[in-house]
Amino acid sequence: MASRSDLLQTAQSLVSAYNSLDIEAIMGVRSADCVNIILPASLGFQAMNNEEYAAFFSRNLHLLKDFHLTVHDTLVDEAARKVSMHLTSSATTAIGDYSNEYMVTLHMTEDGRKIDRFDEFADSKYSAEFLPKLYEFKAQTDKANS
Repeated sequence: MASRSDLLQTAQSLVSAYNSLDIEAIMGVRSADCVNIILPASLGFQAMNNEEYAAFFSRNLHLLKDFHLTVHDTLVDEAARKVSMHLTSSATTAIGDYSNEYMVTLHMTEDGRKIDRFDEFADSKYSAEFLPKLYEFKAQTDKANS
């Protein structure tokens, strides 16, 4: 059975991994069967397994500089092995400053040391406005460099 301490340590390890933008550390906190779901569905993302998420994140990793997550609130459900967090992020990109807000729920393994499912609710209005501009910039840059 996962302890509160184990669940919180795993959640903090994930936050630290994102703050360092270390894809190996980010993936290392996930179980082999972890599924990442970016919500709401209106953003158009499909559920991603580890391989898909690593490819998605790696493709976009270089677009963010000085990325930082701040945890504002954390709720732990030991019996269900879940940790929910309210987070904000900040970063610098080639098209301007990036800041987003998230509610995440991490569903943990039996021992609480890995994440089996990662539900990520992002600020849909901000994401729908900013991300297409960032991805368009990336596409133009990729095209110019090829």
